[in-house]
Amino acid sequence: MNARRVGFTLIELLIVVALISIMLVIAVPSFTAFISSNRVTSAVNDFLQGVTLTRNEAIKRGRRVMMMPNTSAGIPSVTGDWKYGWTIFVDTNNNQALDSAEVGAGDLIFKHEVLAASIALRDSGGSANMPFTDSASKTYISFDGTGYPRELGGAGLTAGMHGIVVTDTIGSSINVRTLCLANLGRPRVVKGLDPNNCAGG
Repeated sequence: MNARRVGFTLIELLIVVALISIMLVIAVPSFTAFISSNRVTSAVNDFLQGVTLTRNEAIKRGRRVMMMPNTSAGIPSVTGDWKYGWTIFVDTNNNQALDSAEVGAGDLIFKHEVLAASIALRDSGGSANMPFTDSASKTYISFDGTGYPRELGGAGLTAGMHGIVVTDTIGSSINVRTLCLANLGRPRVVKGLDPNNCAGG
């Protein structure tokens, strides 16, 4: 008596392969968009935490604390780029740089690593300049001891709110979040691009 043969026929195998291919075509773009959304959400939340930490430390210490973008070499600079991460520190000698003496004195508060390559940041007005620049086009976020955002020269932010747009791009898919900073110092995150450049409190 012959043993019964168990297995797939060629037609059955082709049908299974076709079904798997169809499911992959449907699922992969959705999964990619999900990953992109998570990445931009993580980036903007990290930035929000950085702004909040800078403000809280300024209030706690009763003096100005700076959040400054890093250069590609990882050095905080007013000409840096937020995509390379950022450094939060107390600029005790007001030279717009983190010195070894300040590091030794415990004035280095936090340093964030480089962001994912697909992440980009710009201001909510669409300017080519990096967001949160002062009147001299220097890039940083600075809070005084009362928790108000200030320029290095002491001037406050202009009326309204100021925003940073964080995007993550994969193919033709672009995920967007906007972080808004009120002129009184309160930050908040908006899903998508704020059409009013962060106005409205």
